[in-house]
Amino acid sequence: MGVRGDTYIPLFAEELDRATMRMLEGEALEKVAAIPREDWGIRSHDRMLGGANPQHCQNLYQILYVLSDITGERRYAENADASLKYFLEHCQSKATGLFYWGEHAGWDMRGNKAMEKRSGDIHEFYRPWALWKRSRQLAPEACRRFAHGLWEHQIGDHKTGDYSRHAKISEHGPGTNAPYARHGGFYIETWAAAYAHTGDPVLLKAVETVVDGLERARLHDGGYLVGGSVETGSRRAYDISLAVSLELAANSIPGKLAEKLRAVAAANDDVFDALHPAPGAVSKSDANLWTNAYGSGPRAGHANTLMLRYRQTQKDAYRRVILAEADMYLGQQINLTSPVWPGTVGEAVWLMLNAYELTGEEKYLDAAERFAQESADLFLSDNPLPKASHAHNHYEAVTNGDTLMMALLRLWAIKNNIETKTPLTYTDR
Repeated sequence: MGVRGDTYIPLFAEELDRATMRMLEGEALEKVAAIPREDWGIRSHDRMLGGANPQHCQNLYQILYVLSDITGERRYAENADASLKYFLEHCQSKATGLFYWGEHAGWDMRGNKAMEKRSGDIHEFYRPWALWKRSRQLAPEACRRFAHGLWEHQIGDHKTGDYSRHAKISEHGPGTNAPYARHGGFYIETWAAAYAHTGDPVLLKAVETVVDGLERARLHDGGYLVGGSVETGSRRAYDISLAVSLELAANSIPGKLAEKLRAVAAANDDVFDALHPAPGAVSKSDANLWTNAYGSGPRAGHANTLMLRYRQTQKDAYRRVILAEADMYLGQQINLTSPVWPGTVGEAVWLMLNAYELTGEEKYLDAAERFAQESADLFLSDNPLPKASHAHNHYEAVTNGDTLMMALLRLWAIKNNIETKTPLTYTDR
C-alpha cells in the first residue's frame, strides 16, 4: 500500500525493502534500479519501480480472497477489494478506457499518475485477467469502458481482426501485424466476460472478428504468431493458451459463436495430438527448468498451461506430456548458477501438484514439499515477503513472488484436505 502526501493510495507497491516493508528510496532504490538485464533476465523498461501494477499482483489478490474464505476474516478480501476498486476507478485512460497495467505500464505511487518511463504508455497484457467477475462488482463502468477500449483502441483492423499486442494507452494508437495468439485469447476472454454482464452485441462482434483473424492465420499463413511480426516472426501450429481462453469464453457466449470458439480450440488439440504421439515425443533435455527470463520460461509453466486444457478436454496427449515434464523435475536440484525467481520455483511446485492431481502418486506430492522447503530457504528465510530472486534481497512483484506464495497455499490446502470456495486459478500463461 502507498501514501502520497496526506493521501492514502490503497495499491500494492511493486517493490519493497523487506526489512522496513516500505518502498525503496535513495541509494537503495538506485542500487536496485541498476541491476542489469543480464543478471536476472528482466528488461529495465518492464520494471515498475515506484509504481503499482495489478497484473503483476494478480495471484496476490487471489491469495487474499482465498484466505478470507479459509479463515473467515474479511480483512484479507476487504484489502484486496479496496486495492482493485481504487485501481479500476482511478488508473484508467480517459481517452481510450485502457488501464495503466500489464507488461510495460504501471501507476506511479508517489505521483499518483501514470508512470513516466520508457514504454510506459504501451498497453500489453502481462497475464490473462482472471478477476473480471470481482472487478465488475467493484467498478462495473470502468470494466465496461475497458472492454470497449480493448476493441476500439487495441485492435487495429476491425475488418480482418489484425492487431498488435502493443497499443497506446493515453490516446488512440492501435497497431497491426503482430497478432500474438495468446493475447488474442486474453482479449476474447475479456469481451466474453463483459458480454455475460452487459449483453452488448458489439462485444460479440469483437470476439468473432479476432477469432476469425487468428484462424485465417493458422490455416493460410502456417500457424499462430509467437514472436516478431507477421513477416519476420516465428510461428507454431498450435497455441494451447489460446485454446484455454476460447473454451473459457465459450461458456459465456451464445449459440453458433460459442460453437466456433470450441471448434477453433479443438483444432489446436488435434495438432497437439499429432505432434505428441504416444508415448510422448517430449524433449529429455533439462534446459529451461529454472529460468524465467524475458523471451523464455520454465518448462513447468508450459506444462501447467497444458493442465488447464486437460481439465477442459480430458485428452490423453496433454496428460502424458504433463507427466513427462513433471518427471523431468523429479530428483532435480534447483540450479542456482544464475538468479532464480521465486515464481520459477512456484511453477515447479504447481506442476508437482498437478501431477499429483492426475495420478495420486505420493512422489509428486513429496517433490512439491521438497521444492516448497527449498523455496522457503531461498526466498523466505528471514521474512515472509519473498525475495526478488535468491540473489536479490528486496521484494519486486515482476519476479512472480505471488506465484510462489499461491503455490504454497495450494500445497497447504491439499495437505490439509481444505477445499476453498474460491478456486486458485493458474495465470502464468
